Amino acid sequence: MFASENALLKRGFVVAAQNTSSSSSRRTNAVHVKRHPRRRQSRKNERSSKTLVVTNMAKPPSNSAVSNIRVEKSEVKPGCVLELSVAVPMDVLAISYENAIDEAVAQAEIPGFEAPKKKDGSRKKSDTKRPPMNMLLKAVGKDTFLQLCIEDTLQNTLPQAMQFVAKEAIQDSETIATTPRQLAEAFGGPECTPSKELEYVIKICVQPTVQWTKNIDSLEATYVSPGNDETDKRDAETLFENRLRDLATMRVIADRGLEEGDVAVIDINAMDTSGNSLPGIETKDFRLDTATTDLKLPGLMEQIVGIKTGEEKDFNLSFPEDWSVKSVAGKTAMFTVKVNELFSREMPTLSDDIAEDIFTGSKTVDEAKAQILEAQKMSREVEEKIVKDEAVLDALAAACSCEIPESVLREQSENMFGEHLTQMQMEGKMSMKAIQALASEKNMNKFVTERAEEIKLICRRTIACEALFTEKNMVITQGELSDELKNQVKDLEAQGIEYDEERMIQNARAALEAAKTIQWLRDNVKLTELPPLERSSA
Repeated sequence: MFASENALLKRGFVVAAQNTSSSSSRRTNAVHVKRHPRRRQSRKNERSSKTLVVTNMAKPPSNSAVSNIRVEKSEVKPGCVLELSVAVPMDVLAISYENAIDEAVAQAEIPGFEAPKKKDGSRKKSDTKRPPMNMLLKAVGKDTFLQLCIEDTLQNTLPQAMQFVAKEAIQDSETIATTPRQLAEAFGGPECTPSKELEYVIKICVQPTVQWTKNIDSLEATYVSPGNDETDKRDAETLFENRLRDLATMRVIADRGLEEGDVAVIDINAMDTSGNSLPGIETKDFRLDTATTDLKLPGLMEQIVGIKTGEEKDFNLSFPEDWSVKSVAGKTAMFTVKVNELFSREMPTLSDDIAEDIFTGSKTVDEAKAQILEAQKMSREVEEKIVKDEAVLDALAAACSCEIPESVLREQSENMFGEHLTQMQMEGKMSMKAIQALASEKNMNKFVTERAEEIKLICRRTIACEALFTEKNMVITQGELSDELKNQVKDLEAQGIEYDEERMIQNARAALEAAKTIQWLRDNVKLTELPPLERSSA
């Protein structure tokens, strides 16, 4: 019995039925062009540590028996999925069996069967004596030995099989659809010797075929301006007031209940009409600043006003039909809120004495206000650039007709869900316990369903940008790649972060492709500006 099917996952293999791990983090661009770049078959066949090729055993020579493997290629299926059926003959399995024995002996270090130690303390594997197989299997365990046999077999055959789709495969999209238990059946002879050919199936996603529904040389787009001089003044005033609140002295309230403007530390929970807790609502010791926090749920502020420290209140509220969490939109829930601590603000006296605290480097209050206004204008200009880039990208994506590869969709979904949870934690909207409760496959699937159109749009942007880069014959020079690599390495080294050279080359190339593509769109898409949206005067 092959007990530990997850073991191969830990050693670098991906089993389709069990692969729930998120992709590694990627370079993120502000406008979500190649937000999480699709890992492509690069010009040098770069491969990452997450690929199916194991690197802890030696690769076979080019003239080995591995060339005798048989590979059948399927037609492309929905989701741009293609399957390779691989049959590994017995003579190849025999080689892997011998390699697995050598590796097992080295791992087991059975007394009396060890190679002499060299001066540096290591042992030369070729000098190691082989113990009887029954002793070796008992020392390392049958499951571990079978894993070694499978790993070596895949190590020796996967690169050969992948050559059948080298030009069309999306890099690192491959997964093994055959389970470890099924793979192990090929080593079902006495003492785990090969007993039959090993057959396995590789699922791969291939590059989609892109068709343009519009002339990409005459695209048009509109965008809503994020603001103007008038909105900058209002926003700067709000920032100034918020800064004064930050400088206020907090006083404990013991003689009254909560009022608007107070800061409270509360516990909050909600249940549906059947008494079941709503996921993601329960939060302990949440810091609620009623002066600045936008309580988007209508009626919530009115219900909690008046609650004193230590008191708890139950009440019913209905979520709006357009609530962001679709599973509770339009439903009524029973809330329970307890106030643990309550504070009021004692605002500072407005004078030039606190100008430096309001904005670093300011000597007067008027100077601080001017500096805040200037910072707000710069922030708005950056936001406007992002909004424009989003608009031209959406115009390109709208003109792109293609099927989104399954692996691209899955990777984008996982990354967006992870970012969503991280953002909620950083904004203090939920406790760590609540975040952990949400980080389940069920909740991720619900998130993906609710955000399906947004996820598809970002994927389509990425595909469209890659197609545009190729169609317009854009190139990345060696000098550009070298400069981008230096900048990325410098940033990582400054933060003390280790990096993989091949992955850095891939990330640098993706960043440059994104930059060149977005610049082409800025230069060629006709943009029309719409006035800022009306804002509340509050």
